[in-house]
Amino acid sequence: MSSSRTKIVQMGSCPGGLDDCNEQRQRGRQKVHDEATLKARVVEVAFGTFQKHSYNGTTMALVAKNAGISKRTLYELFPSKIELFAELAIRHRANLLDVPAGRKAETLEEALRAVFKVDQSDEKHNQQAAEMRLFYVEAVANEELGMLLRKHCGSELHDVVTAWVEDEVAKGRIVVQSSRDTAKYLLDVLIAARLFRPKTPDMITGLSDIRTYLNHTIQLILNGLLPR
Repeated sequence: MSSSRTKIVQMGSCPGGLDDCNEQRQRGRQKVHDEATLKARVVEVAFGTFQKHSYNGTTMALVAKNAGISKRTLYELFPSKIELFAELAIRHRANLLDVPAGRKAETLEEALRAVFKVDQSDEKHNQQAAEMRLFYVEAVANEELGMLLRKHCGSELHDVVTAWVEDEVAKGRIVVQSSRDTAKYLLDVLIAARLFRPKTPDMITGLSDIRTYLNHTIQLILNGLLPR
């Protein structure tokens, strides 16, 4: 048989030809995109529900109702309530820092502002503070959640900042006695401080807005308290 008459049939080919294949791939990408969007929306709704009713007072049925989806869809996205809460914690941790931006910074001051997202909007600062308050309350009230939060928002977050500190030491931009102690200090003064910050500025007379406050903190880190 001549090669010109030979037909090659590929496994998984599309009967409708190239256009059909492209359409199927597009639908596949759209499905993945839609699921990611839906997950993000469900996590946002779940946060508000946990905040209002507490973790123990929240059911998956209530989250599904508030999100406008079926319980079946919710369980397909998150098989359990603890996994839904874990996703909230993971997204919170990811939103706290921007280490790649810090690596591009030309000065240590710029790096600190970038890594700890000092210049983000008030809305984002307030959202992060609200999430931290929720986590603080739930970690105390629920031992299982406490372990989960110590992992995702404690030890893993500390490891990320420690690695960044060690990179800065290697660049010769900072000198530290302990990279892990330094990472803990930075987390305490630039992240955890937001947890105990009053919700409204009039509660402490003369308190700066959050961005100014964090910039002042960075100046203390860089220059210390001693007069120069």
